[in-house]
Order: sequence, then C-alpha cells, then structure tokens
Amino acid sequence: MENLDSPTTMPASTPPPYWNNVLKYGLYGGVALIVFSLLTYVMDMNMTSIIAGLLVLVVTVSVAVGTGVIAIQNQRSLDGGYMAFGRAFVIAALAIAIGVFLFNVWNYILVTVIDPDYMNRVKEQFVEQWGESMPEERMNEVLKNFDNAGSLGTAAKNLVTGVLFNGLIGGLIAAAIGKKNPPMNL
Repeated sequence: MENLDSPTTMPASTPPPYWNNVLKYGLYGGVALIVFSLLTYVMDMNMTSIIAGLLVLVVTVSVAVGTGVIAIQNQRSLDGGYMAFGRAFVIAALAIAIGVFLFNVWNYILVTVIDPDYMNRVKEQFVEQWGESMPEERMNEVLKNFDNAGSLGTAAKNLVTGVLFNGLIGGLIAAAIGKKNPPMNL
C-alpha cells in the first residue's frame, strides 16, 4: 500500500499547472497599468489629446504583451523549456485579462470614489480640444458618454471589451513571441 506522505510525481506528458504564474504576472501587469494611470492622474495629463491617446495605446499594449511574454517564459521554464503556441496563448491571455481586470477596477474606483469630478475635468478638456472641429450631434454623443463614465454598466462594458481586446490581441502577440517548440527529430 502506498504511503500517503510519499511524494507523487505527475506523468511526464502532463505539464505543470499554470495558475500561479498567471495570477502572479497578471497582478504585476495590473499594478504596472495602475501606476501608469496614477502618473497620468497626478501629472494632470490632458487625456483627450492625440499624444496622450498614443501614449496610452503604446503603454497598454507594451504592458499587456510584456505581461504575457514574461508569464509564458516563466511557465516555459517550469514546463521543461518548451511550450506550444496554444498553451502559451492561454497563459498570456489569462495573465493579461487579470491585469486588465485590476486596472479597470482601479479606474472605476478613481472616477467614482477617489475623484468623482475627474470625468467632468476630462470632459472640459475634450470640449476645449475638439469642440470646434466636431459636428454638434457627434459632440453631444461623446459628452453623453463622459456623463455615463462613472456608471457600473459602463465600467462593466469597458471591462469586458478591455479584457477581450487586450487579452486576445496581447495574448496572440505574446504567444507568438514566447512559444518554443521542441526540436524535431528526423
């Protein structure tokens, strides 16, 4: 009879679980995005300018892909040095999704609890920046979106689209970078 205290080994064909890495690196990615958000908030950056939009895009994509690649590389070392694209994609997408989830929770807390007037300031910046160049109907639509920014429904919609977009696109890019197939024996 086998001793219950004896260590058991997994069969060689079963890769080790990845949840610890996914959670760890998802947390790191979320913290990096929150720190970036805090910096833009403290610096009172005009978030409606083209430069700010490009900066946000570059930083978010970089953090998302970086989070995925690092999670893949760490897990790949535990998996024996090799990882198929599919497994790499799942690990990256989940880590990125956790980071984006944390970031969206932070943003919701920022605009509803910490600084409820923040979206009004961004709205004013938007009108100053784009008011003259936008048709009135379109401007009214955009301003209505600013008014809804603090609602739970908008936060949920942003969460789902952020997780899907960043998780899927970032996960695909990270998996392409981080996968490593075993050498083929001929």
